[in-house]
Amino acid sequence: MIKARHMYFPRKYCFVLILLCFGCFTSVQAQSVADSLIQLLPKTNEDTARARLYKAIVDQLGDQPDRALRYANMGMKHVSKMGWAKGIGVYNGMIGRIYSDQGAYAKAKPYLIAELKIHQKNQDQFNLASCQIALGTLYLRQGQYSKALDEYLSALKTAEKSELKTLIPIIYNNLSALYFEQNHFDKSLEYDQKALALYQEFGDTLGIATTYSGIANQFQLKADTLQAIRYYQQALRGFQSIKAHIKMAEVYQNQALLVKQLKARLQLQLKAQAIWDQSYPAYKLSITNLGNIGWSFLDSARQNSTSKKLALDKATYYYRKAVALVDTVQDEGNQHFLLGLKAELEAAKGNYAQAYQAMYAYHAQHDSIYSQESKNKLAEAESNFFLEKKDAEIAIQKLTISNQRKIQWAFALGSLLLLVIAFLFYRLSLIRRKSNQQLLQLNQSLDQANRQKAQLLAVLSHDLRYPLSNLIGLLDLQKNAPDLMTPETSALHQARITANTEVLLENLENMLVWSKEQMNQAGMDKQNVQVVAIFERLRATFSDQDQLCWYFDCPPYLLIHTDPNYLWIMLQNLSSNASKALKNIPQGKILWKAWSEGDHVFMSIQDNGTGFPVSILQHFDGAQKEILHSGFGLQVVQDFAYKLNIQLTLENLEEGGAKVLLAFD
Repeated sequence: MIKARHMYFPRKYCFVLILLCFGCFTSVQAQSVADSLIQLLPKTNEDTARARLYKAIVDQLGDQPDRALRYANMGMKHVSKMGWAKGIGVYNGMIGRIYSDQGAYAKAKPYLIAELKIHQKNQDQFNLASCQIALGTLYLRQGQYSKALDEYLSALKTAEKSELKTLIPIIYNNLSALYFEQNHFDKSLEYDQKALALYQEFGDTLGIATTYSGIANQFQLKADTLQAIRYYQQALRGFQSIKAHIKMAEVYQNQALLVKQLKARLQLQLKAQAIWDQSYPAYKLSITNLGNIGWSFLDSARQNSTSKKLALDKATYYYRKAVALVDTVQDEGNQHFLLGLKAELEAAKGNYAQAYQAMYAYHAQHDSIYSQESKNKLAEAESNFFLEKKDAEIAIQKLTISNQRKIQWAFALGSLLLLVIAFLFYRLSLIRRKSNQQLLQLNQSLDQANRQKAQLLAVLSHDLRYPLSNLIGLLDLQKNAPDLMTPETSALHQARITANTEVLLENLENMLVWSKEQMNQAGMDKQNVQVVAIFERLRATFSDQDQLCWYFDCPPYLLIHTDPNYLWIMLQNLSSNASKALKNIPQGKILWKAWSEGDHVFMSIQDNGTGFPVSILQHFDGAQKEILHSGFGLQVVQDFAYKLNIQLTLENLEEGGAKVLLAFD
């Protein structure tokens, strides 16, 4: 009644895209590397590098779980202080896997659940699938097969969806282990063969050897001893080549079950147990091996009556050691296994009542673990998984067909669009021909208008020259021969001067109005203008006039993108209006200021005069009478600002005076 146990795939520590397995190095090598890494800790100050260093130390201490747990907790404290969510998830997983390998499943589960939630939130598919594998293995070790299958299938779904090819054979190995526990050996062998094909494709020595060991277990329970021995030897050679002592212990204890010679069998089992006791004494396979050692000593008691008592005592010792561990970790599978050993031990000691009770409990638990109902649940869960997968494939096929139809419709629509474009080009050619004819007519009209403007300029020139020459003559006469005029003649002379002046002013006003109308047709030449240069020009033009104080405030490299000629006319008119407003104001001051806020440039001019009329402030665009009364310059400023897309704001200051703000778009 010796029980062969299928080994689980090695515990994985997942960090970014690196997979490390415990037991892959010799203890001396791992210890040496771990010690070297530990010496680097005081010298490593960068947070991320230190977090990775803690992780590397834990990886190297795979066969020293107590030390590994210590540094894993130090790493957890460090990444928690950093607030690094992914690192916290990884270290939760590391601590959970260490506890799980030690058989402390109650401690392990909260850490693995915490890791799962973090990776789900971060959408870290690789670490999410790895965590689902670890959770499945925890449930499998506890004999909770339905939960284990759910986690493994979830991990398989995640790995296939994200094309995590290195994780898929690991999941196959664990599914094989699950079906092996259920004595469904054909299904178990099927998954191991799938895993083996992938490991061989990847060239993964550890994976290949692990799968060989699992296949050997199945041939062993099928009583195919030759095949079992062949696969065990292949597995052992692979584990020895990479110094994977934990995996070697698994092979030793399973291979021992094939050895008929009792002494040789015990040597292999004790050799395996020495490795388990040094690394993971409460590991599931360690407990199984303790039970198998108890069976071997029980067989020794039956074969040799002279040493029966000593052999029974040793069998009882190993049984009790296994029971103490299995009660701690609540391993249902091993509990069932040890009940069978207890029944046989009590019967060998002559305690038949206790033997009967143990045997009864054994069969009752057997029905619970290996019932057809349990197998049906597993089969149903697996069927549902593959049905969902098949449904997804059908949905993809439907989507492909739908996309092909869409492409066909798109091709038809594209052809129709080409026809429409060809028609539009034809229509555009007709419209262009018509537009050219209209353009020719407009050019003729423009030429005629230019001739009319030339004539009008000639008329304006005559109308301006005549009253101006008369005005100059009358002024010269008044200056050079004032004694020749009587009071009556002087009054008449003054009236003539006034009349000529009014005519001249009227003609000038007509010309300016006409020029303003023509300005709407003029183009602009926008360029980058240095504000400092314009201010210097204003200073040179106005600072020596009217005994006013002029101030200019501007950053040295401020630029405005606008038409420099239009801008100068605006600033010149604003400066002229300000100087006129201060004509009768003692100690007149005018301040020009320019600045930038973000991508916008602003300019302002303010004086300490009497301010703007209320009508202008209340409705700037409509107060034409007041504007013209105050001078034609303000009207020019308004029109040019509109053309240059400049926002004007007029206001009177509380302390007295007027201010004009120019906001450039």
